[in-house]
Amino acid sequence: MKINETKLKKIILGEMEMMQEPYFDHVDEEGGMAKSQLYKLAKYAMSLHDALDDNTQLEAWVQSKITMAADYIGKVKHYLEYEMGLDMADPESQMEPEGTGCGSAAPMMVDDTEVFEIDDEDAYLMES
Repeated sequence: MKINETKLKKIILGEMEMMQEPYFDHVDEEGGMAKSQLYKLAKYAMSLHDALDDNTQLEAWVQSKITMAADYIGKVKHYLEYEMGLDMADPESQMEPEGTGCGSAAPMMVDDTEVFEIDDEDAYLMES
């Protein structure tokens, strides 16, 4: 198939116009896929965090992979925050202050005896 100069210019012009269109108009499942991968990443990270002691000796390649993963996820977070304008909450600021939450019931005095009030979640945990 032969393409003359006019047809080639038309093709190039069409491609250049497509490059000018915003990509974000395209709808796909990338957000859902990313959320699934992030959930898996968080689950693995929590498992590793809980399994390791402060004195655990890791091979250099393991330390390197953990460092790279932290660096990569940090870069993605900062890109989404600053370049795409996503508002992200700091998970540490959402944590309950110390002295609240499960297992922190304050004692009540009943007939000169300390009695602790428990909620349904605490009762369930005590039964199991």
